[in-house]
Amino acid sequence: MSDNPVSFSTTKINKMSQCLGSEYKKYNTTHIPNANLQRWKSVNDAIIEWLVNQAPEEVAIDQAEENNFKYFDKLQKKIASDLFRRFRNIYHKNTANLNADFPSSSISKVINGEEVFMNAHTQFEFEDEVSTEYVKLKTGKRGVSDLDKAIILKTKLENETFYVADLYNNDLLEIGSIENSEEIVESNFLVLEDFINENIKLSPGSHCTLCERASSCGEYPSINGEGTKRNYRGIVISKTNLLNKDNCERQFAWKTQYGIPKEQKESDPFPMKVGISFHKFSGMMLLNNENPQKSGEIDRLKNLLKAEDEEVAVEVTKKYQQLLNQIKGFNNLEITSRERVLGFTAITDGIVQNKSNKVYDGKIAATFMGSADLVGRLDGIPLVVELKTGAQLPQHSAEAELYALGAFIQTKESEVVVLHIYTNDKEEKIVERRFTQDQIEALGNKFDSIAKTIGHWDPSDALQPKFTVGDWCNFCDFQNTCVEFR
Repeated sequence: MSDNPVSFSTTKINKMSQCLGSEYKKYNTTHIPNANLQRWKSVNDAIIEWLVNQAPEEVAIDQAEENNFKYFDKLQKKIASDLFRRFRNIYHKNTANLNADFPSSSISKVINGEEVFMNAHTQFEFEDEVSTEYVKLKTGKRGVSDLDKAIILKTKLENETFYVADLYNNDLLEIGSIENSEEIVESNFLVLEDFINENIKLSPGSHCTLCERASSCGEYPSINGEGTKRNYRGIVISKTNLLNKDNCERQFAWKTQYGIPKEQKESDPFPMKVGISFHKFSGMMLLNNENPQKSGEIDRLKNLLKAEDEEVAVEVTKKYQQLLNQIKGFNNLEITSRERVLGFTAITDGIVQNKSNKVYDGKIAATFMGSADLVGRLDGIPLVVELKTGAQLPQHSAEAELYALGAFIQTKESEVVVLHIYTNDKEEKIVERRFTQDQIEALGNKFDSIAKTIGHWDPSDALQPKFTVGDWCNFCDFQNTCVEFR
């Protein structure tokens, strides 16, 4: 057994559980957008400096902000300062001894003769003569993972208490217990066993947007065949964020490159629930279904919907009937997969910021990806289907182009059909777009142009991308923030 046991943080393990390729070193990493992580690190360092500073409170706060936030642009400085303030509001200085060297709780298992550790890190350990408190710092929506909870539950001592400083919700909460902790731990050791044995299976999905290896793992091939190198800047553009590209460059950049927090707005959750259920159950009904129009299909759907909210189930049934009505003219329709990820990578010149925060001219690998609702064939031709419960938008053409180029790259065939099927209260319609092989070069050039725009963004300056005022401002997630920083 090695004197240097192998260890993995829960952060890395959670990424591996989504896709083992995310940590596989044979795939080159890129410098992906890390503004959220940079702000988190700076806030963490400011908190430590403030906790140990014996100067008067205002002086200690000013010194911590000056030393840790001075390299940010005005917007990111404000975001970091606000997060720092939130921590001070929920956790007050005390006289306990502080350990801020990323204390961790660990459990281990022998795999292939080597002791392998899983480490659940916290940020602060406060110890006095009686008890010890551990505080985990969270700045985003995502809470403490089940794996962290399971490890903490298995290792904590009677005089230890674990908290999460949830700055998103302005709350300090005790990290509670979790059911089936043993199963959670064992399932994650199985993930590590596969990783260590290099049983690497790629599992593309929405998590690819945060992956350093998306442009090099092979799921999103380069348009021109150029490979990705380690010193490239990487970024993943989802089909949803692609829809923002033509309205306002700032909005597009803030969502994809800089991770600017969205403004909280009240909205009716019912349409979203209906949309999610409609996509899910329509896919289940149509997958490998040779005759979706046959008698008894609606009853089969209603049976699948029994566990759903009654009002949601009624709306989903109504929309599915609309869907069947629209596709009844397709005699040779085959649906062979659902939630199929399609995409590709465009490599071009761009500004790079490395892990030491040095900014320089280099290369950018922009990966474009989307998860198609349904894929299959129509009259033998590769088919991509997007189901829409909202209104038709001009931007949906860009979505179709993304899917078409992705399908061409994957299938190597000469034609691709993309259908947008709209089922809402105002209209029922199908928009069919057919793409042929002679359009591939033009499609590639279009996405290469988008990559060039992204490449011009300075990763260190969220205020650099220009804003454009228009009707879309009324629906923008950054409406007030943008006005403040114009």
